[in-house]
Amino acid sequence: MGMEEVERIKAYFKQQNMQPTYLEHEPVLTSEDAAKTRGFELKQGIKAIVLTNGNNEWLIVDVPADRKVNIKAVAEKKSWSKGKTRMATPEEVLEKTGCQIGAVPPFGHRESLPIFVDTGVFENRDSAFNIGLRTHSVKIKTEQMRKIFQALHAVEGSFTY
Repeated sequence: MGMEEVERIKAYFKQQNMQPTYLEHEPVLTSEDAAKTRGFELKQGIKAIVLTNGNNEWLIVDVPADRKVNIKAVAEKKSWSKGKTRMATPEEVLEKTGCQIGAVPPFGHRESLPIFVDTGVFENRDSAFNIGLRTHSVKIKTEQMRKIFQALHAVEGSFTY
């Protein structure tokens, strides 16, 4: 659990000729803890949240760590029922991504899931996020993350409060 995702993401970066900074640190659960541990601003973090429509459809929405996901905006963009769209449970997150809550990366999951990205993610020069384990994260230029999201056909939009 988790280490497979770490290796998958490292391999993806290598394949794309990207050299992010890899960080190993004490376990973090919240975005606030992660920012303090990494020594970055909270807004530089990318928070990956698994959503479902209750009909066994799933997606990842990536938002700046200092903001909250607007589930209704995601449901509207996806044409899902606003009343049935919800965050996945910790067990569902583990099943779909191979990661515990707090360690889910913005991409590179066990299952190929659609990715939605809040455009606020692109407001920072650098981004940071966990890569499969609560003890492993990465710092990367945000312009490189934009290229990754484009290559993965991520849907960009306003998905936060």
